[in-house]
Amino acid sequence: MKKKVVLFLPMLIALLDVVIEFAIPTNEVINTNGVHYFGYLMLIIAGIYLILGIRACISNTYWCHYYGKIKFHSVAIAFLGLIEILTDKLVVLPTVYFPSVNNILACAIAEKNMLAACTLYSIRLLFLGTIFGGAIGVFTGILMGWSKTINYWVAPISRFIGPLPTAIWIPIALLVFPNLLSASVFIVALTMWFPTNVQTMSGIQNVKKGYYDVADTMGASTAYQIIHIAIPAAMPQIFVGIFSGVTSSFISLMLAELMGSKYGIGWYINWKQQIMAYSNVWIALVILAILCYSTIQLLFALRNKFLGWKEGMIRW
Repeated sequence: MKKKVVLFLPMLIALLDVVIEFAIPTNEVINTNGVHYFGYLMLIIAGIYLILGIRACISNTYWCHYYGKIKFHSVAIAFLGLIEILTDKLVVLPTVYFPSVNNILACAIAEKNMLAACTLYSIRLLFLGTIFGGAIGVFTGILMGWSKTINYWVAPISRFIGPLPTAIWIPIALLVFPNLLSASVFIVALTMWFPTNVQTMSGIQNVKKGYYDVADTMGASTAYQIIHIAIPAAMPQIFVGIFSGVTSSFISLMLAELMGSKYGIGWYINWKQQIMAYSNVWIALVILAILCYSTIQLLFALRNKFLGWKEGMIRW
């Protein structure tokens, strides 16, 4: 019974935040036009956790998945309530740099169209850069890992170009590429390419030679050995390279959007920071964090799909 009550702890804390929001008056310094956005957000969150709690009570399988996350979720919701008290109610923190959750949500609603356009622009740039960079990185990594001749000529170039900071390539990209979008895609793709290339090459080189000996005995062609032996055996390291490349690409994404773009989360953050609109900066940072988290979760899902045969053997 006690464990079942704990399942609804996040909901209870969210409801406590609702009480705090509506019961404690907002400080006169704060201007939210009387709209309690934070209270409405906590009501929605409370409803969501009510549904999740009921589901956990019904399903033992979901209970095992949900129970371990309750403490973290509860503390996170309580932390939001604490921030709202320190900013919206007591104004303990400087309001210019630390706006209340109410003000952040108000800015998000007021500029939803601009934020949506900037988010879609960043997603497009990140998608193009990671796809091109990842594909080229995997391809060159396979060639370098398989062929000693190709590795001899290409590896020194890879080791020279790859570690260079991305910012160094910005003026070169602006000169070489015909438009700003292609230059930005190049910056993101270059960041994605190096770790993917290195990890793929390492994975191919570390495949046990006994596998190839068996394949040679059975008359398998070189193409068959690469596609059906080398690549599947190297997949765990290939995914590590893709994961490293994607996380690094978010940094390059911000740099690429500062090259003169008129949209993008990085451009939006820089613009709002210059005019001291930190409520907008915070909501853009939240959107960026959600985008990064969603991308990483997608990578985990792809890893589980393609590496199901190695479940339990790799952890990252």
